[in-house]
Amino acid sequence: MGLLRYLRPKPLLRLLAVMAVLALALRLAGPTLVSSDRIRDEIEANLSAWTGAELEFRGTPRFSFWPAPHMAFEDVRLRYPGSPTGDGGELLTARIAVDFSLLGSLLGAPDLGDVELVRPLFHIRRDERGALNWQGSTGIGQALSRDPEDRSAPAPLPQFGTLLVRDGAIAVDDARRGQHYRISDVTGKIAWPKPSSDLDIALRGVVNGEVAELRLAADEPGRLLDGQEAGIRLSLRSDPLKLDFDGTANLSSNAFATGRIGLTVPSSSHLLTWTGMRFTPARKLGALTLEGNMTTSAHSARIDQLLLDIDGSRATGILDVSLPPRETPKLGGTLAFDKVDLAAMVAAYSPAPREGDTAAPPLPLTMDGLDLDLRFSAREAFLEPLVLTDFAAGVRAAGGQTSLDIGDGTVLGGSVSGQLSVTDRHHKPGGELQLSARDIDFGALIGLAGLSGPLPTGRGSADLSLFTEQPFAGFGAADLIGTFRLHFDQGSIADFDRAEFERRARGAEAFSMADAADGAFEFGNATIEGRVDRGLAEIARATFEGAEKTLSISGTIPFRHGNVALAGSLATHKPDEASMTEPAVNFLVSGAWPAPLISPMAILMSIPAN
Repeated sequence: MGLLRYLRPKPLLRLLAVMAVLALALRLAGPTLVSSDRIRDEIEANLSAWTGAELEFRGTPRFSFWPAPHMAFEDVRLRYPGSPTGDGGELLTARIAVDFSLLGSLLGAPDLGDVELVRPLFHIRRDERGALNWQGSTGIGQALSRDPEDRSAPAPLPQFGTLLVRDGAIAVDDARRGQHYRISDVTGKIAWPKPSSDLDIALRGVVNGEVAELRLAADEPGRLLDGQEAGIRLSLRSDPLKLDFDGTANLSSNAFATGRIGLTVPSSSHLLTWTGMRFTPARKLGALTLEGNMTTSAHSARIDQLLLDIDGSRATGILDVSLPPRETPKLGGTLAFDKVDLAAMVAAYSPAPREGDTAAPPLPLTMDGLDLDLRFSAREAFLEPLVLTDFAAGVRAAGGQTSLDIGDGTVLGGSVSGQLSVTDRHHKPGGELQLSARDIDFGALIGLAGLSGPLPTGRGSADLSLFTEQPFAGFGAADLIGTFRLHFDQGSIADFDRAEFERRARGAEAFSMADAADGAFEFGNATIEGRVDRGLAEIARATFEGAEKTLSISGTIPFRHGNVALAGSLATHKPDEASMTEPAVNFLVSGAWPAPLISPMAILMSIPAN
């Protein structure tokens, strides 16, 4: 009954009235009962001890005693002694709020709880020499090296539990790399209660319109700040990028990190747009995953025991990455793929046509290109319609020129080597192909190309030297200029009945090649030489030496349409000097392939000159 009597209306109203009067009294008497200067000094001692900087408090602090004693400083600025006033020297501006023990404050020793930074703005600057504006405190090293038994040593660092960040921003100004960007909506916590405890950082923010979450844990953070090695675990999560690192790091003047790294990029184009990099080749790579052991030093990193997956193409090997300040990034290494698309690889580095280009919007980061020196091999390499096996090559890209050097490869039963280069120097795009093939099956090549008609088949060699003045990404066969030479050790011309062809060619009537297609012309060796010039193939010499007759062809073959214009002859092969030599059969070939019209020379001889 004793408790129930307080729940009656009158006692309950009296209790609420007493509580209201007490709350009002605490609110009015709080500034006199609690020393804001002592709490301010406590906060400053903690932050200054860790950073080596000084706090500047402006305005009158605000008190709150419900649901717990709470004090807020509306305008706080952190800067190093002697630094310039304004944005150029400030490390941090924020509203700082902290819970405290009322009893401890009344006794002169406030026990601070979690410190909260409300709407803080962190300034991170690096000058041309690479020096950061956040210098750290010499007291940290003294506290870490202090002998607990030595009473003359400096006192240990002040402690507080967790630093909370709410609705903050980070402004980065890196003069050395020429990078300027801002991370907004930063929320999270930084927990490091004392130098001997673990460091745990969990922050969430918006970077270029994408939400990113950062988690960093260090087993012995004091060793890091003292220039020694310590274990760290780093995790970054966002839609464009997922990154994990587990290893050791050193933050001395010779900083380095070593450990296991994992990287996942769902879309390379999305990642480059997010980071602001203007490196167009990677935009065509698609999805990418990477795992390996990484070691960094200065501005370079090496990843060995690498497992790489690019759009389903898997590779193992080593990668070397260099990001020198204000210089072109460099990528090198050795990779072994299971399969690779050569045309896509070269097209990725080819400059796009500049006509009609629109200016890209300004982005916080820029990367104009990449110096590439990559050696790679592949069990299968695709260059449509060809499939090369046991392929070994190197890709180099620098100064607007990219080259694919083919060291070795097996194709169509033979071997191939050569170089494919793409140029964008002085805004003059173009490309060049030097290719040498030995002991390949030309019949299989004709089949892959989908060609038909009286074409030579057999094994032999090919040498091509072609170039174009058009961008690689948009050029066609009509844009090629250069020379070619084919040699057959032996073979045959399909759909070519030599005896029937010769009989009709000695007549006086034109006929279709289809009328002499019931057979094949066997030859011991053959040579075809000529050049291509903007959509026109000029055959300077084509000879096919059969057992009895030699077939010779010359003329032009346009790429744009199937109408050919050739002159040919069929003559006795190595005639017996003692016997009468049979006159050669001369003829013209015109019309659409694969069944052009054959005009015997006798018809032309009978046409009047006028």
